[in-house]
Amino acid sequence: MHLHFHPPLVHFPIAFYFLELVLLLFWWKKGDAAYRRFALFSFRMGYLLMMAAVIAGFIDSGAHFPLPKGIRPHALAAVSVFILYTLRLGYWQWAREEQKFYRKILIGGAVLGTLLVALTGFLGGELVYG
Repeated sequence: MHLHFHPPLVHFPIAFYFLELVLLLFWWKKGDAAYRRFALFSFRMGYLLMMAAVIAGFIDSGAHFPLPKGIRPHALAAVSVFILYTLRLGYWQWAREEQKFYRKILIGGAVLGTLLVALTGFLGGELVYG
């Protein structure tokens, strides 16, 4: 019997990434830097747990290439999430608040990331329930 670790693990980065978006929106609305700091913490936790979920997904899928045809859409969406959030990691790390579009890029990236995570989750759910 093979235990699948990916399905329960994947909920944690989803929750942390969504929390990051909510906190960034509060930061934008209220102007309190504590929301931005908490959003950064949430982002980092989401990224760390995303890496665990990706590794578990790779192992659970059988870890062979080419990927089975049914898994490809979910896997490609997951790779897109990984690329976007890795770019966002760099932005969080090196961008400065005094830059012209700092807030718009942080919030826009979080919105785009949340939509991409939702699509990836939907495609993963189709594998299980579809």
